[in-house]
Amino acid sequence: MLDLAAAPTLTPPTAQPSTAPSLWLVAGLLIAHQAALTVIHYIVGPAMGLDPASATLTAATIVLAALLIFGLVALDTRRAGRTRAVLLTTPAWNGRTAVTMVIGLAVAQIPLGILALQGATVWQSGVGSNLEVGRALVASLSGPAGLALLIATVIVAPMVEELLYRGYLLGTLVDRGWRVAAVLVSAFLFVTLHFEPANLVASLFLGLGAGICALRTRSIVPSLLVHIASNAFGMWYATLGS
Repeated sequence: MLDLAAAPTLTPPTAQPSTAPSLWLVAGLLIAHQAALTVIHYIVGPAMGLDPASATLTAATIVLAALLIFGLVALDTRRAGRTRAVLLTTPAWNGRTAVTMVIGLAVAQIPLGILALQGATVWQSGVGSNLEVGRALVASLSGPAGLALLIATVIVAPMVEELLYRGYLLGTLVDRGWRVAAVLVSAFLFVTLHFEPANLVASLFLGLGAGICALRTRSIVPSLLVHIASNAFGMWYATLGS
């Protein structure tokens, strides 16, 4: 006779707890980054006698704010499973990833492509003062300060921005079941970092292109490469005709 009392009881598998950060933590990191950029560029730098329009202060602002975020993230990612939750993983280097990066880069370059067809530069796309910004950019790209600005803009800025907007923000939203909405939200909030009229549309499309890469590959590495390539091309293209 079958002894029902001795039969093992079946328990439903328990859901694994999410290792993604809370939205409060994500918001805190985004606010900390913006606050650091503002305080360094408009308060600390001028108090030290540095011109906010100078390449030196701009580069220092980007690097110092990035170091703050890198330090906070280093503390946070000590938690088990956090790195994967915020897409700090190595993607599968295959055809799908390559096609995704091409698509992301193409989306990111739509605004510059339209301007190129019109024979204009990014600094000529908005108000007249944008042309002066372009001229100042060209002047700043010579010498050690110019090299520092290039490194900060093309490499450091994409690293911290992808970590925050595609890693923490998009990764956390995807963990909560968002997909297309996660790409849109991360792209629109990414625009808040770029208040210059000439950069608003370009930053939106860059955010969309990078978001597509992060969503499809579950890694910020492809989106980071697209971001670096876009910034490098944008810096070069912005100097044309200025």
